[in-house]
Amino acid sequence: MTEVGITPQGGLPPFLSGVLAEESGNKTDLLAQDPPAFDAARAAEVALQRYGISGEIKPLAAEKDANFLITLPSGEEALLKITNAAEERAVTDMQTAALMHLATADPDLPVQRICASLSGKAAEVATAADGQPHVVRLMTFLGGTVLSNATPRPGLHRALGDFHARVALGLRGFFHPAGGHFLQWDIKQAGHLRPLLADVQDAALRAQLGRALDHFDAEVAPQLPHLRAQIVHNDFNPHNILVDAPQAQHPVGLIDFGDMVHTPLACDLAVACSYQLGHDAHPLGAICEMVAGFAARLPLEAEEIALLPSLIRLRHATTLAIGASRARRYPDNAPYILRNAAASQRGLAALDHVGDPAAIKALHHAAGTE
Repeated sequence: MTEVGITPQGGLPPFLSGVLAEESGNKTDLLAQDPPAFDAARAAEVALQRYGISGEIKPLAAEKDANFLITLPSGEEALLKITNAAEERAVTDMQTAALMHLATADPDLPVQRICASLSGKAAEVATAADGQPHVVRLMTFLGGTVLSNATPRPGLHRALGDFHARVALGLRGFFHPAGGHFLQWDIKQAGHLRPLLADVQDAALRAQLGRALDHFDAEVAPQLPHLRAQIVHNDFNPHNILVDAPQAQHPVGLIDFGDMVHTPLACDLAVACSYQLGHDAHPLGAICEMVAGFAARLPLEAEEIALLPSLIRLRHATTLAIGASRARRYPDNAPYILRNAAASQRGLAALDHVGDPAAIKALHHAAGTE
């Protein structure tokens, strides 16, 4: 399989031309759309026709796309990714271009590589059984244990912080017109969550989230334009991180660039930290380790550290508000939609227990910005 390289002089690859119309007003709920109507037989046909490969093909679980693992006769593995037609084409192209950029900016970074089709393209379009056209990409397959299924060993969180900083540095010079698209999961868009609070059933929680949004409007939002910003991964969570073993010591891969957006770097770090809040006597322990690892490679600014607890709180508020809204709209799927709600409420409680002044002091110490 031939990997696609980035276009010289920083230009956009040919497959991006003509498909960059921004559709910021399109608020389609991707997770509410049916996945692409591709079975293994149709996927195998596309792989052979467009990429000239064949082998054992196995469908993989996916929320909105159709993914297939292809094992070639040589034993090499590849991922055939068929993107949901409801996803904005420009956003899909941004994800592809970002992976191509990382292949040049940091060739050893363990992320998937885009493989060229027989016609030399980074992406193709194939028709599903229902007649719907879908973007199709062939990528290298990353092996490893998903972090959410692993037990962290000493040193893992510092290594995660270093890995996260490496990804951010790799994307630092990357630009794409779709980077500014509206994404409710982008913490800087927290102000748009307010209409969703009506769907939060628990009155005390609804009031708590309202206070978090009041604080965002008054104290956080005015500071965000002054922070460093770039296109970021924006979803450095345990389901997207691959580690070396069930008893994990090192990250070995990062997948799913589907939430990429241009936003303050501190928002990206807050997303990563929100998943690592502990619920013991030292809830900030893992976060401080991550921040130390991140800052050792990519030094943080004092203003970013000062906002980090508020941004982590807003990530949890985002999870709870979006979850409540989607659970109301799709009650049959509510248990799955709300699967992260309890963890987010525990995260909010942990932050309130520590208090922002103590949290900021601990994070400054970890980042060396005291």
